[in-house]
Amino acid sequence: MNGIELQRQGLLVLGENVMLDESVIFLPRDQTGEAKIIKIGNNVRIMPSAVICGGVTIGDGAVIEAQVILGQPEYGYAVGEVYTGKAKQTDIAEGVILRAGSIIYSGVSIGKNTTIGHRTLVRTDTQIGSNTQLGHNMTIERSCRIGDWVRCTGLTHITSSTVLEDRVFLGALVGTVNDKAMIWKQEGVKPELIPPYFGYGCTVGTGAKIAAGVRIGRMAMVGTGSVVTKDVAPNAIVMGVPAKFYKMREEG
Repeated sequence: MNGIELQRQGLLVLGENVMLDESVIFLPRDQTGEAKIIKIGNNVRIMPSAVICGGVTIGDGAVIEAQVILGQPEYGYAVGEVYTGKAKQTDIAEGVILRAGSIIYSGVSIGKNTTIGHRTLVRTDTQIGSNTQLGHNMTIERSCRIGDWVRCTGLTHITSSTVLEDRVFLGALVGTVNDKAMIWKQEGVKPELIPPYFGYGCTVGTGAKIAAGVRIGRMAMVGTGSVVTKDVAPNAIVMGVPAKFYKMREEG
């Protein structure tokens, strides 16, 4: 169904001065058959072969690059639950840039002036703040909370339900874990997820691994390649395998 027909049916609302490539695909109906309105603000650019699903709202001045999938409903089995493909509201604020090939699931919200890198995957119900930059080829699993002015470098994995407070910095290839039992699709058993937590302004070096349930304190620093299995105190510097206390950061 083309944009003109969707507008006629009230399923597509376009702002002023929208640059819309003719190959953009609109999918207002989810896998349950329910249709949700797609709203696109002023001065938005949507590039070739992007897919925009029902329930998506795009703020003024946002840029959706080629082959982005935006508002994809969750479908199938995951973490003890079966998803039906029902769409949720997906909110993309003003000035957001979604780089080519990124996939943003239904139920996600992204704050103003945030950039999502090439081929990065953001799963259902994740909330991302403003002025944040997520690098290329990242995975952000379900129900994560990522604050304002956060920077994550490419190829990093943020496991489900992880919290990154404002001003957190994660280097490349950082791995996070939220499951100590590692159970997959065992009848009658739902995994107990214990995600890590990253406090305000903490920094984690390239290649570090953060175990389930670990809390990285405010302004703490984790050295490159470290394996962190215990909580890190605020302002502490840790490094090594396993990570051990090195010293406290100097104030200011």
